[in-house]
Amino acid sequence: MKQKVKLRNERQNRFSFQLCALLLCLRCGPSFSNAAERFGDIDITPITLATGETHHGYREFRILIENHSLKNTHQVTLVFPERPYSSGNSISRLSRTVAVGPSSSAMVPLWQPPLPINGNNQMRLLVDDDVAGAINLPDASRHLTSGYSGPAAYRYGGSPAAPTAILVSRSLNFDDLNHAFNSKVGMVDYSAQMATGPRDSSSGMVPTAWMPDPSSSGPHWIELNYTTPQTAKGVRIWPTMPLPPSTKIIITGISGTNLFQTNTAPTRGRMSNHEIAFAPTSEPVKTVRLEFGPASPGAISIDAVELIGTSGAAWASSALASSDASAAYGSGSGRGLPSRGLLRSELPMSQWSESWLSYSPYDAIALNQADLKALSPAAFNALWSYVECGGNLFIFGTASVPDSWRSFPKNEVEHGESRNIGLGRCFAFEQENISKLTSGTVKEMTDAIDFSGRYWQSLPDEDTANQSFPVIANFRVPVRSTVFVMLLFVIAIGPVNLIVLSRMNRRTWLLWTIPAISFVTCLSVFAYSFLREGVTPDTRISGLTILNQSTRRAASIGYTAFYCPLTPSQGLFFGSDTEATPLVERWNYRSGTDREMDWTQGQHLGRGWVSARVPAHFELRKSETRRERLEIENQNGQLTVVNGLGATIQSLWLADTQSRIYSATNILAGQKAILTLTTETLKKNEQLGARMLLEKCGPQADLSDATAYLLPNTYLAEMNANPFFENGLGPKAKSSRTKSHAVVFGTLELPAKP
Repeated sequence: MKQKVKLRNERQNRFSFQLCALLLCLRCGPSFSNAAERFGDIDITPITLATGETHHGYREFRILIENHSLKNTHQVTLVFPERPYSSGNSISRLSRTVAVGPSSSAMVPLWQPPLPINGNNQMRLLVDDDVAGAINLPDASRHLTSGYSGPAAYRYGGSPAAPTAILVSRSLNFDDLNHAFNSKVGMVDYSAQMATGPRDSSSGMVPTAWMPDPSSSGPHWIELNYTTPQTAKGVRIWPTMPLPPSTKIIITGISGTNLFQTNTAPTRGRMSNHEIAFAPTSEPVKTVRLEFGPASPGAISIDAVELIGTSGAAWASSALASSDASAAYGSGSGRGLPSRGLLRSELPMSQWSESWLSYSPYDAIALNQADLKALSPAAFNALWSYVECGGNLFIFGTASVPDSWRSFPKNEVEHGESRNIGLGRCFAFEQENISKLTSGTVKEMTDAIDFSGRYWQSLPDEDTANQSFPVIANFRVPVRSTVFVMLLFVIAIGPVNLIVLSRMNRRTWLLWTIPAISFVTCLSVFAYSFLREGVTPDTRISGLTILNQSTRRAASIGYTAFYCPLTPSQGLFFGSDTEATPLVERWNYRSGTDREMDWTQGQHLGRGWVSARVPAHFELRKSETRRERLEIENQNGQLTVVNGLGATIQSLWLADTQSRIYSATNILAGQKAILTLTTETLKKNEQLGARMLLEKCGPQADLSDATAYLLPNTYLAEMNANPFFENGLGPKAKSSRTKSHAVVFGTLELPAKP
């Protein structure tokens, strides 16, 4: 009887588990299009997040693990790649171990840091420490596999080719968004079509601007057409080289009548946009024609022509020219135009990640209002962290940003708004029809995307990192001392040894004096090295933190560096919310080191990340909830401040709500100081603040002109320690020599009283 009851209970448990698994699959829909593979009691299903290439940040791999055993807990270890190929600076092993209970499942993410993975596209599976097999990972080798935009990247005509990636939700019109962001992609370089759309080229001879055929003697001309004719009151020409003297401008209406024509004034070598104003035209303008006559074709380069209408500006939609230089100069597709790759999300919004690291590879994320509401609170918080750390978020179908972000300063854009949130930007547009976005709005959005791409391109590599961010004063081999010791060794072991033993008539002693002198020399070199550097590692940390005291959120960006006389046996340790980008050359396959990373407990950077006597540098980003703050008090009309930032404030600049600037110096942690009113005033520019500080000064934030970045009710504090970044040496951090520095751009939760 008991045996029958037991069998019945087991059948019920098995049925319940199968029903739960079925419901989970139905809920997840297309994200489970990859078939599960069975390894004993364990089912493994890889989840596709988005398909396409990414160029920085941490790319997430997500695996569904199901344990079909009714009584056994299994320890499952995931290892990717299954077979690594050691080649340059790369990842040879990503791993994570989880315990999955009986009749249960676990969604397991692990992240690829910003280094390429050299290996096959399979993931090895270990169950209870025994190798069970391997599974294929779809779209596995698409992170940092091409298009790296580091300091050694190819540049053309002064324009950095920084590839970017944009994550698009399944609800948006993918084709419309792709057309809006990449309207010139696929066009022939130097062709007339390169002069259509908004300006997007740097100075000089660039393939994203129109140039006439260099073999043509002229006359040279270009004619630009506008899809929606409108009454105009001016035209603005955007050249990439000084406009040839007496360029003729002809404005033609929809009837074919010439409404206006003039010649531009000589430019005398000045290169800038040229704006020509005239009385409002009698009919809508259809065409703008520029005639350059017999001017040298190498001196003509037109990026865009903007029609200034009475109801707004417009950019040309098509163009025709006398000739173009595409055949002469060849096609350099994308060398002057940033490549903006759109990746469609394969997951419904309810399954978007709850870790901001999963969004870090994307320079922008686009979704609509319904998508935003479908996010879990944890996923929304992760998206918030992503924006704070420098990401861009585009929300369509809403008049404003989410309620929790409405306290940030607002900038008006056509049919919407934008707000600077931490180091990033959020755009909200009333309409969901992307095709109706104006060219000016698209230009502002693409500028934000390209700003993100250029930041990653500007990071140093191992050849320049220790110059811009030295961890020790001198880490080079002491060549002179070494040569001197070798010279003494050669003299001592050779002529001196031989002469002395000859006079002593003990030449047979050479059999032991030579090894003895060699041993003493090696011991001397080791002693000199030990006395010179010791065994204590050196660490340096510096960063910029954006601290919002109202929301208690802090977004930090900075650098850390390590110099270890002995290779740290345990590697480095960072929190699971810290993005650590190694400052190395990623595409030198002939040299470099393969590295290992484990995600079982936080982020453990194991073998290969730090080598003895070689500086290792990282760029860091993180966002978290913090309790640090400044307390402002008004005592009898005098402002005082209490330092609650956790470290000594060397210099403090604070702006109150009336744009008055106060300062103080040398405030110990937890101590109170009097604020001194200065004679300086704020600049009236809402574009200042933390994002501008990062752009102008970088993560180290040089504060030689601190007051230039302040906004009302904000402060800048320079500190002699950085409580916002952890020391990556982990357990060995207490025994290291640490040099730390922090700059905090803070927003007060209450208006500072005069």
